[in-house]
Amino acid sequence: MEIAQEVEPILKSLRDLKSYDNEEALKLLQQLCQLYFKYKADQDRCALGELLVKEGGAEFLVQLLINFSNAGFFSSNAVWFPAYYTFSAIWNFSDASLIFGQELGNLGLIQHLVAILDHKPYKEKLDQKNVYYLVKASLCILHNVAKVHENRPLLRQENAVQKVSSYTKVEDELLKVVSIMLLGYIIDEDESDLIMDESGAIENMLRLLQGALTAPNRRCRGYRSEEIAEGLGLIATCEKNKIKMFQAGAIPKLMLMMESGSSREKIFAIKVVWQLAFHQTTREKLKENSDLMKLLEELSKDSDSGVSNTAQGARWVIEKQAEEKSKTKRESSQPETTGHVMISYQWENQKVMLEVNKRLQSVGIKVWMDVEHMAGSTLQAMAEAVEKAYVVVICISPKYKESPNCRTEAEYSFQLRKEMIPLMMQRNYKPDGWLGAVLGTKLWVDFTQKSIFEESMNQLIKLIGGYAPLSNDAVKGPIVPSNANQQMANKSVPVVSTWTKEDVAAWLKENKLDFCLTLFAAYDGPLMHQLQQLRKEAPDFFFKSLRRDIGFSSLTEILQFIDALEKLHN
Repeated sequence: MEIAQEVEPILKSLRDLKSYDNEEALKLLQQLCQLYFKYKADQDRCALGELLVKEGGAEFLVQLLINFSNAGFFSSNAVWFPAYYTFSAIWNFSDASLIFGQELGNLGLIQHLVAILDHKPYKEKLDQKNVYYLVKASLCILHNVAKVHENRPLLRQENAVQKVSSYTKVEDELLKVVSIMLLGYIIDEDESDLIMDESGAIENMLRLLQGALTAPNRRCRGYRSEEIAEGLGLIATCEKNKIKMFQAGAIPKLMLMMESGSSREKIFAIKVVWQLAFHQTTREKLKENSDLMKLLEELSKDSDSGVSNTAQGARWVIEKQAEEKSKTKRESSQPETTGHVMISYQWENQKVMLEVNKRLQSVGIKVWMDVEHMAGSTLQAMAEAVEKAYVVVICISPKYKESPNCRTEAEYSFQLRKEMIPLMMQRNYKPDGWLGAVLGTKLWVDFTQKSIFEESMNQLIKLIGGYAPLSNDAVKGPIVPSNANQQMANKSVPVVSTWTKEDVAAWLKENKLDFCLTLFAAYDGPLMHQLQQLRKEAPDFFFKSLRRDIGFSSLTEILQFIDALEKLHN
């Protein structure tokens, strides 16, 4: 209530003005900025940002900034000084509130800020104080805005990757760091070379982190230590950057953060180590660091469950526990005939996945889903959930790819050769890097739109039915020939490997693949089984073989065949 009583009069007075290139507007904008510094607690600053969105203050500030831009920021002091405080307000409140940042994307501010960064006269005059501030504020606001996933496609639409990357090569340390942190949110895996040059941006980020860790307020140049660590973690998602970061001396600084930081700081620092551990070379180096391993062991027993679980995850990957465990499981275990569907998801998609879980359970499908996620589950529980699953549902999104916890789950599922069904959680997202490698060419189910939820659920249930264990009568299995149906009813050995050539032909006809009859005339059950294994273990070779060796003539035919093949029980 107190915050509202202070914000609303300022907004009303600003709206009542007929022009803003004057002392009265400047005074009111200064008062608005001062509110941010008056309230020190993060939750109060966040409340300020959210209130501004609710009261239309964000929209007012964006329009005001655009008006100043149209007038010319440097046309007169009467324009520049109010514009300065408008930038300052947007900068601070976008840092405090993700809702405020999301609203900036909705209001179209991204386009204007990227245009500022790309304006050649500004680039050429960075040594001028006011121009420098204009560019710095634009970069920092875009960095705050990029924390909101919905804004990232908007940044790419404005070609922000190319326009921001030029600032990683300037001499100014802060502009380098902010640019690389911003790029960390929006680049694809194949663009990682943009931050792999000799600009020294990663080294500068680490110096910034060191400064924040030694400062009383845990900030350096306005950036919190956990914010810098989050940026390092995003950059480390790209495989090429892992070695670069390790060689730049990240580990000692991350260890300092893990030793002296708050629980939140410790989690962010450990996550960076966890990301680095996914690269074989850096993993071996981490394992050789006895002080690091001792620290992770201690943190694995921390009273804060978030810290302990994150440390356990990092140790799991560094010590290659997943690899050893999966090897043992493959050598000693028989194929599962009972089990559950495991849902592997990133926290942001929990609401949708709880509804998916509910619907699957309603049709008799047993589901394992970690509702508490990183806040309460253990790595052992995750491992057992994967091991007992006959299908793992992977909820793919940019945040899923960025999460070391999600990567651990997905890669362990891949190592155990579990069947995976990808669900697309964000429109226009194309999984690349490690996530693209794990998923291969699997077709995904669209869960990006509420309007097609029912259709998507029906498709998911049908796909799960194709992988259902023999003892699960609640799930309808795939369409198979009569001979194989009888075998399934008797719970005999895996279906496909027992087929005759006639069974293969019957399966092709029942799936309307008559155009494949000649192509597969020599195929019996064992060969079909081997073809399925080839698809899992060498997808690139598999697809080349379909056209080159087997003789498919079009992509449409290949997709129709794969759709039928995915429904087969091995």
